[in-house]
Amino acid sequence: MKIFFAIKNLNSNVGGAERVFCRIVSLLVKKGHNITVITFDIQGKSSFYKLDPQVKRIDLSIGNSSKKTNLVEFIKKIIVLRLLIAKGKPKIVVGFMSSMFIPLAISLIGINIPLIASEHIVMNHYKSRPLEFSLLILSSFFIKRYTVLSSAVKKDFPFFIKNKMNIITNPISRKNIKREKKLIKERRIILNIGRLDPQKDHQNLIKAFSLIYKSFPDWDLHIYGKGFLEKRIKDQIISLGLNNRIFLKGIVKDIDSKYRNADVFINASRYESFGLVTAEAMSHKIPCIGFFDCKGTNELILDNQTGLLVKPCSNRSTSLAKVLKRLLTDEKLRESLGAAGNIFINTNFSEKNIINKWEKLIYDIVKYK
Repeated sequence: MKIFFAIKNLNSNVGGAERVFCRIVSLLVKKGHNITVITFDIQGKSSFYKLDPQVKRIDLSIGNSSKKTNLVEFIKKIIVLRLLIAKGKPKIVVGFMSSMFIPLAISLIGINIPLIASEHIVMNHYKSRPLEFSLLILSSFFIKRYTVLSSAVKKDFPFFIKNKMNIITNPISRKNIKREKKLIKERRIILNIGRLDPQKDHQNLIKAFSLIYKSFPDWDLHIYGKGFLEKRIKDQIISLGLNNRIFLKGIVKDIDSKYRNADVFINASRYESFGLVTAEAMSHKIPCIGFFDCKGTNELILDNQTGLLVKPCSNRSTSLAKVLKRLLTDEKLRESLGAAGNIFINTNFSEKNIINKWEKLIYDIVKYK
């Protein structure tokens, strides 16, 4: 089937959603579908994450992915998308994230090609963004179906959007990892991966580590990600005197190697739509910590079964420090939680099952459009 998949950018400022996007289109093209990817990226550059060579790519060179879209750019995007899709005549179009599915929805008005909007954020995201929320509501009338990552995320959306939503989680590649014990390992690693912005709450994570680091002199905290809070976070690390124990590592392509070297994973996020990095860490048999009140995390981490959850309270850093201390102190607990997490992810989030759900949704829509 001829399918157009579209996402704002794949070359820079990328995260979990872009990685999932590349994996889904690559898996679908391997199953024989004719896949074309559309982005607003500059032409001539390659995707940060790997795309199957059979996937066709069209880069429209509109706007700057690191800046907000202005009105002129927004109108240009709509016009160019409309002309491109009308000419290409795919059976269906899939837009990843509101930055792409909103302009797509408007561009497809009057064109008999159905649109799937793949939502990768929670409703709370829109509450402080009235313009984006208004566009979300407006575009919903021109969207055939949505995909969302969990039932907990789905229930918070307005009913007329919720009624169009299918739950399709992110695919996680199966990892049969044998984590060998090393007799000598100079440094143990606590891993965190996430955009450096308030949602991910790195500042409380760093504060929590600062409360216990003296008791664990052979443990370091490695943080992977970029974002507008980078300078503030660097300043916090320096002010605590922890620049030789906490390291900001930026963005890397080979994230699997970072999981393999990690001993504990922490997701300190205040909210997640799914918690992709948590699921990936669990698939690598890494014991994980998250928060009870983080929806995208608490569906993956079952407390004291597949990981540990921090109970909500007024002082997030103190509560996190207490749970982290418990995990760092108990090697057997780390091993048992890591093994249980691996089984949970491999059982519930296999790539085969997720791609089958995508195919079924696409065929159902095309059949009855």
